[in-house]
Amino acid sequence: MKKAISIFVYILYIFSLLISCKNAEEEITAAESDKVYAEGFSLSSLDGNKKVELKDFMGKPLVINFWASWCGPCREEMPFLQKSWNEYKDKGVAFLGINVLDEEKSAKDFINVFGISYPNLKDSTGEVANLYGVIALPVTLFIDKEGKIVKKNYGGFLGEAGESSFKEYVSEIIR
Repeated sequence: MKKAISIFVYILYIFSLLISCKNAEEEITAAESDKVYAEGFSLSSLDGNKKVELKDFMGKPLVINFWASWCGPCREEMPFLQKSWNEYKDKGVAFLGINVLDEEKSAKDFINVFGISYPNLKDSTGEVANLYGVIALPVTLFIDKEGKIVKKNYGGFLGEAGESSFKEYVSEIIR
């Protein structure tokens, strides 16, 4: 079983590199967004102190970032995500990190190294990542107050173009 998980993690890493190089994004048209609601889930916080459910964020715009400590682009974008959290938290935007298929110690060290202060959950089986069709890391979802997924971005938010795209996507969910 461990060998299968290791192979899966390696494959995810390769996809992550390929997709992040293109900084591909999946546009969801207005017609599609009427149908695409975020699927409910419940995961433990990375520190293990509590269960967090998607419904805890109902009525708030939400940014969900799927990441792993072994993911290069995740490492690169993490300081920007923390900076963005600091900028948007007082504007009512919630952030949630979901660590995917990672060793718990590595994930916790990663959070500490980057000083991440927004909530992070552990998806040690990849079940929630699969629920959302995550095939590579990082992936960031932008969910509006009604629970509709407005944008799904594959790849890191890097450089000025990445930061600009992130701000545009957040503005779409806080309308």
